[in-house]
Amino acid sequence: MPEATLNAWISLYAAVGVMVALCAILAVMKTAYDLRGGSLIIDLSNWRGRVLAAPKLWWRWQVNYLTGAPVILAIALMFAHHLDFATLVDV
Repeated sequence: MPEATLNAWISLYAAVGVMVALCAILAVMKTAYDLRGGSLIIDLSNWRGRVLAAPKLWWRWQVNYLTGAPVILAIALMFAHHLDFATLVDV
């Protein structure tokens, strides 16, 4: 594998990793906003509400995280185009 190809793949993986981390942090912030804003209601007054609190939070975080997936994919494709697809395929 040529060095340019290896560097291009490392750059692509690093960029996608940074975008995924950013998306995860923003999903946590959006979930906290939903919780504070009242659009996500968690009832902690009984045992059933306390048991279902973690799955509700997890589900809301997943929904918030997955709404960023198309953006991550689009940015990764644009970055791969910027790196030149021919460089990435030259394995």
